[in-house]
Amino acid sequence: MKKLGLLPLLLAVTGCSFLYEDASESAEGEAVIDVTQAEEPWEIAELEAVNQHEEDVSTSDLEGGWWVANTIFTRCPTVCTVMTPNMAELQAEVMEEGMDVRFVSFTVDPEFDTPERLESYGDSYGADFETWDFLTGYSAEEINELSMESFKAPLQEVPENEDIMHPTRFFLIGPDGMIHRMYSGEDNFDLEQTMDDLADVAS
Repeated sequence: MKKLGLLPLLLAVTGCSFLYEDASESAEGEAVIDVTQAEEPWEIAELEAVNQHEEDVSTSDLEGGWWVANTIFTRCPTVCTVMTPNMAELQAEVMEEGMDVRFVSFTVDPEFDTPERLESYGDSYGADFETWDFLTGYSAEEINELSMESFKAPLQEVPENEDIMHPTRFFLIGPDGMIHRMYSGEDNFDLEQTMDDLADVAS
């Protein structure tokens, strides 16, 4: 596994390198990146939300356990159609192995993505809602702030394509509220390597 001790420098040079328009990151990036090698710790920001069942969920509620997070939106015309099936595959494998890991998908389109739409979206990909929350109920500004503070990538609307640029990584957050790993969530997703790492880190 490649350790990126110069991650802050990488971010400064590449800017939005974790956004999906960056083909080099999407197609050639490392399947697993150890974020704990960064000079400054990556901490998940506080966010109040509701899930697909209109239940209150906050990032602080998830403290004390391991969870994998990503960003999606239900009318995404591109990467989410790859990322969400990959997350569903990962969830199924985690549940089969009996691992205590939760899954959280933050919509980056909260004004459109109601709990009902998110429930329908999750159902369409076979998500098991017992361990997977699809979150909304916050403002566009709040989710952009979380993405910037926690995932080190801004969100950006692309009006001509009715699209929103957003991170395509899966982020492993520990019981301490810190991000420990980033996994490729799109075309470079590696289920076996991701599971091996989860078993090593989160067991």
